[in-house]
Amino acid sequence: MPPRDSQLSALVALIADATKIVEAHYKKVEAMPYVPSLDDLDAHPLDGVIAGDKELCTAIQTIEGACSQLCATIARPNHTVLNRFMAGCELACLRVVMEFKIADILQESPSSSGLHISAIGKKAGIEEGKLGRVLRLLASKHIFREVSENVFANNRLSMQLLSSNPLTNLGLHFTDLGLKSAGLLPEVLADPEWGSSYEAHHTAFNKYTGFPGKFFEYFETSEGTKIGAQFAIGMAGWSDVVKSSAIVQGYPWGELGQGASVCDVGGGIGNVTILLAKRFPTLQLKLQDLPERILQARNEFWPRNCPEAIREKRIEFQSMDFLTESPIKNCNVYLLKNIIHDWPDADSIKILTGVRKAMAPYRRVLVRE
Repeated sequence: MPPRDSQLSALVALIADATKIVEAHYKKVEAMPYVPSLDDLDAHPLDGVIAGDKELCTAIQTIEGACSQLCATIARPNHTVLNRFMAGCELACLRVVMEFKIADILQESPSSSGLHISAIGKKAGIEEGKLGRVLRLLASKHIFREVSENVFANNRLSMQLLSSNPLTNLGLHFTDLGLKSAGLLPEVLADPEWGSSYEAHHTAFNKYTGFPGKFFEYFETSEGTKIGAQFAIGMAGWSDVVKSSAIVQGYPWGELGQGASVCDVGGGIGNVTILLAKRFPTLQLKLQDLPERILQARNEFWPRNCPEAIREKRIEFQSMDFLTESPIKNCNVYLLKNIIHDWPDADSIKILTGVRKAMAPYRRVLVRE
């Protein structure tokens, strides 16, 4: 452990060294040879490849971690903890701007210098004084930009809140149902039965909604259908952030041969399967999930985003419950992406056992977490 008086210097050195690596990578981009400002609205060419560049990704993660530790080290402890207490206000404000599509309103404005809260409030249907407070809190967290007093504009971060971005659907889920459910976690832990249970229906979500089943089963009910559809689209945003598409580039799909079959087990609406369909048209794809997600995939997502796969009969949609059923038999590859982490060990064993029963010899299982 370094001497106490050198801890700050060590953190600053980490940040400085990592910053040099980041700047060097950005200088190599001919079209935009610089690190974008928060005021920039256009995407940078490196935005989509950072996660795939190990050196650049590690440097950025080092800066994030060291800056956070530096602030936590030098700030008064009670001040840091108080800020953590107030984090819920930031989430509530994020939900406001997503629900009322504030980023869209600013994006559609002909003025490049921002809009006054009176104009934004009129378009959104929100009292301007309260809206100004919401936007000012977020601007203090670098989401939106206050150009002048009560005049706000989009910035690099608020552009992620456009309603056309699937990530916004995930944000609405987390800041609404997710946040409301999470608030009951202490009650769940204190419950004599639920507190020690690892059953998937003994959760804060169940306590909040009163729903007796598992989280994904709720999306199949009349009360949860709309939330389930929102969550499914949000997972496309999640996949983009965590680069689930890396499995599309990183696995030799093209070597499987003409007509090889790939089953996406619990694949939602198929936001990764659709990338396979576009890049490897010789594959025969199978998408399986609970009925509502399969309906959404077959009737909305795929016709809109990859109609050629439907027309050429390269994609098959089939509903299933992977906790009680096996997937389609004898596929060449069974893909489980972002599945196992969601389930207790006992349920994960059920899922994998079902896949094993469907497999013929020399087939493969790909697990992406």
